[in-house]
Amino acid sequence: MKWWMVCVASLFCFNAFARPDDIRVVPLQPTPEPTHVQLTPIFPKSKAVVHRLPAPFQFRIEGFPLGTKSQFDRAQEVFNSPNGQSVHVFIDDNFYMAYSRSVMDSFDENREFNDKIVRFSVKELSDGEHVIRAFPVRSFKESLKGRGCYFARVFYYKSTASKNPFDINAPCLTYNQPQGIYYQNANSPLLLDFYIMNCRLSSDGYRVRLFIDGQFQEALDRWTPYLIYGLSKGSHTISLQLVDSHGRQVPGLFNHTTRTIIIN
Repeated sequence: MKWWMVCVASLFCFNAFARPDDIRVVPLQPTPEPTHVQLTPIFPKSKAVVHRLPAPFQFRIEGFPLGTKSQFDRAQEVFNSPNGQSVHVFIDDNFYMAYSRSVMDSFDENREFNDKIVRFSVKELSDGEHVIRAFPVRSFKESLKGRGCYFARVFYYKSTASKNPFDINAPCLTYNQPQGIYYQNANSPLLLDFYIMNCRLSSDGYRVRLFIDGQFQEALDRWTPYLIYGLSKGSHTISLQLVDSHGRQVPGLFNHTTRTIIIN
């Protein structure tokens, strides 16, 4: 074999097995939870059939001011939305919609904040079953995880037909962060955050598998926010998969979710 062929072959092998950027996933302590937060769906009612588009939706958020900046050090570490605190709403497996403004405020006799009502509408729905999930998030997109901070509801559009019915009481994973486009230094960390319902994570029980760019990164056994370090600029895929104690994916519509993000 000629010398230049050896060099090309060696270079090819080096690139094929070159290690990717040094990626680290660091668990964090959850941001302190406020007391007496309650997120309540109002419309549509559970199992209701919606007959028109745009389909109207309404929920109440109590004890959590929308549109304000979260006053925690973490807001200086990761992306901090200029729109402030919000509620992330998921229709089926689509990207979340963030709502940081209400149409109605309510105060108690001391003129102190009490609750907010949020209304919005969805222009497109396919016939059949749909699932709405929601939870409040800090301005830096970390979800609140206390009691009363989450709801999931099944509703229908025109028809009650369903190929894969959603069990509201079964273990459920909701992918929250990261998502979208980030205009930041490549060395800045990204917040990794998700929501777990109807199960507990542990080293010998349910876990969340993290894949970055198609490669297994880590099995997460704590329901807490994480920081991802070392992602280079460009496009990346982040996947979260809920698995049981035997490493098998837990059945469920949202228990394996992949999102593509871009770091500019």
